[in-house]
Amino acid sequence: MSKLRVAVNQPYTKFGDVDGNLDQVIELARLSAACGCRIALSPEVALYGYSIPPEQLARATPADGPVAERIAKAAKDLDICIVTGVFELEESTGDIYISQFIGMPNGDLLVQRKVGGHEKPGIARAPAEWHTFEVDGVTCAVTICIDSVNPIIDEYLIDAGCQLQLVPVAGGGAHGRHYANDWDDDEKYANYLEALSDSCSPKGDGFRQRRESQMAMACANLATGDDGHDYFQQGHSQIYDSSGALVALIPGEHVQEFFSPRMAWGDITPLMPKHRKSKEAIDG
Repeated sequence: MSKLRVAVNQPYTKFGDVDGNLDQVIELARLSAACGCRIALSPEVALYGYSIPPEQLARATPADGPVAERIAKAAKDLDICIVTGVFELEESTGDIYISQFIGMPNGDLLVQRKVGGHEKPGIARAPAEWHTFEVDGVTCAVTICIDSVNPIIDEYLIDAGCQLQLVPVAGGGAHGRHYANDWDDDEKYANYLEALSDSCSPKGDGFRQRRESQMAMACANLATGDDGHDYFQQGHSQIYDSSGALVALIPGEHVQEFFSPRMAWGDITPLMPKHRKSKEAIDG
């Protein structure tokens, strides 16, 4: 059975440095392509960081602007699908969306906007629509962060024939920040171990969900460290096969000095998705 090689890429996102962050995304995509990967997934708002002060939103980029052009060109030059997170400006309305720009190997650019979870001012809410696209005959869809737990998302994607769910996220918040010299203090070191365990331990129904739906998943989490504003994002990215197997993992990072661009890849077996059993049926 044919497989698809997928990469989860974590640039070390520097707040507001769009060009520098995009340089990292493209370099990670180059490394991914060299490993035979066909898709390179980067996190939600990977080119910006998740804090949203006015100066950040002023850098929002349109889907036909120079940032989009660089992504599309790199995808074509490297012959890989590059999926990366932006603040997208809709020039006709002035609205700003949390979006993923999807550079296709043929040079086309697709856009998926985030639907839910916009408690921050200045971010528009997109319609509840998730678009599928194909890479090497495998049907894929992007669900940004909280959209991946939307009550309708599983049925929506399965009905659409999605074989690989791509989930860019910016999870973390104002916790888990440590520095290397914290390890010299027993209490701080214990807190570090607790934070690391909390971010890296599997939770929820993810393994069983992948196996029952036969839908593979790649998830890439934002890695900013201390962005100097609102958030600390520790990264932690993974790829699950359609069997439920965990085939790639970038552990969360909680030491500020240790952040760096990172990449992991895994092979997934694309299967036709199927509707899951209800919880009542599982519990018997």
